[in-house]
Amino acid sequence: MTTPQRFQSIDGEELYRRLATGESVVILDVRTETEFQDRHIPGSTLVPLHELEGRLNELPNSSTPIALVCQHGQRGAAACKFLAEHGFSPLLNLEGGIEAWPGPLTTGAHNGNHHHGIAPSSFLLESFELLPRGLTLDIAMGEGRNAIYLASRGFDVDGVDADPQAVSRARAAARKLGVPIRAVVGNLEDGTYIIPIETYDVIVCFNYLHRPLFQDIRSGLVPGGVVVYQTFTHEQPQFGRPNNPEHLLQPGELKKAFSGYEILRYRERIGPARQTGKMRAIAGIVARKPG
Repeated sequence: MTTPQRFQSIDGEELYRRLATGESVVILDVRTETEFQDRHIPGSTLVPLHELEGRLNELPNSSTPIALVCQHGQRGAAACKFLAEHGFSPLLNLEGGIEAWPGPLTTGAHNGNHHHGIAPSSFLLESFELLPRGLTLDIAMGEGRNAIYLASRGFDVDGVDADPQAVSRARAAARKLGVPIRAVVGNLEDGTYIIPIETYDVIVCFNYLHRPLFQDIRSGLVPGGVVVYQTFTHEQPQFGRPNNPEHLLQPGELKKAFSGYEILRYRERIGPARQTGKMRAIAGIVARKPG
């Protein structure tokens, strides 16, 4: 009698597509700490296979898929079988392991760190239905996770960042996923990039604060356009970086910055990040320009 398979295999291209287009997937790396530090999928969490039994309480046991990652696929399959026996579902084993992963990799011991992650911001996902389809600008886009997501959902996307390497990686990721974005290198603080007036239907900005930019965003939106802005607040230093007051919002600052706009969504909160579980202090706004 054949034992039914209680997990599925997934190839790297499909897993990468799911992450980049906003599907919720937990990436669980079951290799050793040394292997993980050498290279791993951004945003993944390390629980070595030999520690798995003692750390089951750290894993989500809900409807969110868990993708198991190892070096070549064998340890991932063993981890899937073990987790299935303990009631975890759904489970996915990355075929070929990290060796077959087609997307970006990062190094070091940044367990669960999504600073250079693949998945779009949860605040953007939650606010998606509030956005008018049209020309969109992603400010300080980093490696393009939000720009790529919006482009995959039919938005016409420009992205700008001061880091040439980040822009290069964003372009490469967009090409691999088959989604068009116009990614350019530009510094929003020294005038080498200026947001054109009344051009964009949507402007998004995450985890970046340069206060003169507020007025530039207001000017760059067309009447009826929407801004999505989220970054860290003054309470963040108790949890880690950033800790420079110039880069942290004061209470209610986003509401003041976009006064006169229709506030479609607003939050100031301290709590765990959706992808990593790490505590953070953030504020976010979705607001529509009059007209």
